[in-house]
Formats: sequence, C-alpha cells, structure tokens
Amino acid sequence: MKIAVTHHAIDKAVSAFRVDKRIAEEWIRSNFRQARFIANIISEEGNPCRLFSGKHVTFILDAQEDRIVTIYPSDTIAPHIRDKVESLISRELRKIERKESATIRRNTISRLELSVERAACLLRAEKTRSQAVKMAMQARVKAIDEYFAQLDADIENVRHEKRKIAKAVAAYVV
Repeated sequence: MKIAVTHHAIDKAVSAFRVDKRIAEEWIRSNFRQARFIANIISEEGNPCRLFSGKHVTFILDAQEDRIVTIYPSDTIAPHIRDKVESLISRELRKIERKESATIRRNTISRLELSVERAACLLRAEKTRSQAVKMAMQARVKAIDEYFAQLDADIENVRHEKRKIAKAVAAYVV
C-alpha cells in the first residue's frame, strides 16, 4: 500500500520532530508502518479522517485516500502506568463508538419517522382552504426542521467527544 504524504505533514515532521526536510517523507512513511489504527474520527474542520499512532507519533490520514494529512507528537508516560491507562481509555473508546452508532441509528429512525410526518403536513397544508390549518402545518414543518438540526447537533457532539477520546488513546499508544 503506497501512502501519500502532504506537504503539511512534511513541514510538521521538520518542525516538531527536527527531521531533515530531504528525508522527512521517508521518515514519515517508515514511522507510519509501525503505527496502529486508533479510530475513525471527524476533524475539527468537520472532515472525516483516520487516526493512527505509533512510536510517539500521531498520524491523521484522509478517510477516503491513503494520504497522511498531518502528524504531531504523542505525549508519553511511564510504561507500567501507560498500559493501565491505555486499557481504560480503550474501553472508553469502545463505549463512545457504541454510543455513536446508537445515536446515529436512533436519530436516523427519528428523522425518517418525522420526514413522513413532515410530508403529511405539507400535503395537508396544500389541500386545505383554511388559513389556520395552513399556518399550523407550516409551524409543525418548521418545528420538525428545527428538530432535524438538533438531531444533527447531537451526532456532532458525540463525534466531538469520540475525537477527544481517540486523541487520548493515541497519546498512550507506543
């Protein structure tokens, strides 16, 4: 598998790890070979990406392509403490992944049920002659749309929490 390396990742290797720019790309690839997959996360910019960590280096890869977007140093601690903390944090990561999938499933079902209700309201508003019914249906459609936004925000909050936990796991993986 050929891994592409962005210029940003090369610049980070030079600045954060003091690697010679001429060998930075190969240094990144070499260290990435020993890295371990941590989690699929959503970046702070909202882009899906993959988090790997190994040899005190954290790698962020594009979700679709095998391309290292950025790297940064992982914090290190004593090995006997690291093992205990790593198992605890790994359990937390599994827990948040279950929470994420449950939230997505629950919100998808709610969204589908409300989409049916929204369509019925739009149809009723279109069929009726009563201005009061039209206004009530428009208000209900607006409330459903606001609830859709809340469902999206709930998913984003869980993903933000997962990103924080995944980065904590990356700090303890060697």
